Amino acid sequence: MPQIDVNPADAHATAKQILMVTLIVTLISVAGIALPYPVLAPLFAESSSPLTQFLGLPSELLLGIVLGIYPLGIIIGSSMIGALSDHHGRKRLLTFTLLGSAIGYMLTAIAALSEHFILFCLARLLTGFCEGNIAIARAIAADLHPVLDKTRSFSLISAMGYGGYLIGPLAGGYLLYMGIDMVFWSAAIACLLCAGLSHQLLPSSLNNPVEHAEQGSSLRLLQDPALKRFFILYLLLTMGVNLYYEFYPLYLVTAFDFTATDISWVTVLLTASMIATSVWFNPIIQRRLSHANASLVGIAIFIFSLMSFPFINHSAYLFTFMTIGAGIAIYNGFLPSYLSTAYQHRAQGQLMGMLVTIFCVGNLLAALIGGVLSIFDVKVALIFGAVSALAAALLFYRGHYQQARWQQI
Repeated sequence: MPQIDVNPADAHATAKQILMVTLIVTLISVAGIALPYPVLAPLFAESSSPLTQFLGLPSELLLGIVLGIYPLGIIIGSSMIGALSDHHGRKRLLTFTLLGSAIGYMLTAIAALSEHFILFCLARLLTGFCEGNIAIARAIAADLHPVLDKTRSFSLISAMGYGGYLIGPLAGGYLLYMGIDMVFWSAAIACLLCAGLSHQLLPSSLNNPVEHAEQGSSLRLLQDPALKRFFILYLLLTMGVNLYYEFYPLYLVTAFDFTATDISWVTVLLTASMIATSVWFNPIIQRRLSHANASLVGIAIFIFSLMSFPFINHSAYLFTFMTIGAGIAIYNGFLPSYLSTAYQHRAQGQLMGMLVTIFCVGNLLAALIGGVLSIFDVKVALIFGAVSALAAALLFYRGHYQQARWQQI
């Protein structure tokens, strides 16, 4: 890990300061990412803007393209950014990519004003590329171990991400009344603020390269057969989760006539459940379960909740949002820590970059598959997500308990 330029007696305080700044940057940055979430589904459902009428294609398919182009950018960015931060420093890459995200959101605002679909997609692609920097935040959390507990740091990083997903959609739903471009201008301002915080408050020691950093992008990790199998199950899991993330707004619009503001408040409930689980319940689970057992518990809660979500009535769906949020928070707190500990001899920027890359491949596949399935019925897309997560759970159970493919922890 990068060396912290302080006396050993001050290492804990310095590590806490680094983590605190990283948490703040994560919160504000993810809030900027999430600002457009409640905006896109109603926009494409109405089909009144030229953005939703490109080449006469179905608006559902165009929504899938718009949703998918962003994670495609993150796939490309995260496969490079995490590994580059191992060689050129966490702070430098984090600040640079936050500035790039701000530029991307500015271009998105211009595209929204001009109602230019191609520019809108290209701007989303650029923004996604730079947002691959979430791998840097996770790598910093891993670097701070053993001064700070790794699982606790991952849970707090996740909680701040959830907090961003709470603040962002809520703000986006209300900013929409000022014009769709205002949503993206606000996201740009949030990213500029994060870039300033990263540059001013993170210590210069985070610009030091990581010892034994490996050359190449995160994709080279797929040469390891055991890691390849882990990433296959992680791909299936994240595809299931992203099918839920991306298409529950469309389901709520079509089934219950929800508005952007309604979707924002439902997202508040979902993310509040995630935050509460990450901050308060994950430490309790950590004292009682292994990383593997806790991960499986979280995945199982998510699967059963998502499977029931499309079949319950308007008065009961809120409960599934709470349990889905809890399940996601549990596995997000323990599964990355499981992998990081099993491969603690590998450069963490590259490893976390691979996790983010796989997550976004799942995001892209979810957008494309869900866009097609939702043409028939959005319920099918949600059920497919639960089945995909179930396949991931079975692969993880077999790989960990029966074949011991990854280090036992």
